[in-house]
Amino acid sequence: MNKESKPDRPEWARELAASPFREPMFTEEMKADILNRRKSADLQHSQGLASSWRRRVPVLTAGICALLLLTAVWGWQAFPALRQLVPLKGPGSASEWTPHTLYTENGEPKLQVFAGGDYAAGAPAGAAWFLMSPIEELEGKHVRITAVHRDSGTILEELAETEITADMAYEGGPDSSFKDATRIVSRFGLPLAGLWKFDLLIDGKKYGDIVFDVPDGSWAPSPSFVTDRSEEAKIAASKGASPRSVTGVEGRLAFLGMDFAAGKPNKYMWHFWGKDEELTGDLTFTAVKQHSNELIDVFQTEIRPSPMYGADAMLPSMMMLPSPGLWRIMASIDGQLFGSVVVEVR
Repeated sequence: MNKESKPDRPEWARELAASPFREPMFTEEMKADILNRRKSADLQHSQGLASSWRRRVPVLTAGICALLLLTAVWGWQAFPALRQLVPLKGPGSASEWTPHTLYTENGEPKLQVFAGGDYAAGAPAGAAWFLMSPIEELEGKHVRITAVHRDSGTILEELAETEITADMAYEGGPDSSFKDATRIVSRFGLPLAGLWKFDLLIDGKKYGDIVFDVPDGSWAPSPSFVTDRSEEAKIAASKGASPRSVTGVEGRLAFLGMDFAAGKPNKYMWHFWGKDEELTGDLTFTAVKQHSNELIDVFQTEIRPSPMYGADAMLPSMMMLPSPGLWRIMASIDGQLFGSVVVEVR
């Protein structure tokens, strides 16, 4: 059936199809208002996103910086070679921290040093310093050697100001590079592992410098041993008395006392072995925790030779270590490292 043949719709159908409003409700003004509101909403949304990112950027930046810092610290500890590239607290440029035991001036050797034995942090080893100047030029002057630790900035006096005397002359053999040199001897005892720079001064003026990469000492807890082997002790032991056992390094430094507990002070009797001149002066105990470069002061007093129970000197102390872990306790007399023990703190 075509359109022309359709019957006319009833009146009620035409009324339903017509708009119920007298005037059009969706006017041009309404359209414009809706479009303006949409633009405003879009603008607020964009501003909200920008504000959200502005709030997030500092957080993300802080997180990235923390990650980079952790990575740098890990790399610094894991790769010792990195420590030779950029100095931390020590003065000077990276090139000044390149390990060297020979100092030259204008291409000519001026200062060379040899450290004794398997030197390591926490143990005195001794060193011989050869100044390529005849004794006639240096006799009567004063030599002093200072040292600075690169990673911690710790400064030590390797050799206190000492007058150069005729007996420090070193002639060497006919083919020796040290012919007509001057030889100075020091204790060479460093409390921390890592790069150490030594400046040798003559009458307050720099003569030369040396850089050592000092290896770390053993962190195995020090063993116990019987210190008193006198006849009296043997007789007492034969009668059932317990032997006098101390902890430390036999023939050098040891202590008698309770195990160390973190944060709890206790009494310890220290035993020393050495020459009278070594065991006379101001005694300082310092300590460093494993994986740390922070030296802490533990105890200070004076020491004098006082033979007893097989030791050349003994003295009591009250000591405390602040946190659990392995600690190296070092004894220094008049600023010179005498010896050390390693203890495990509960």
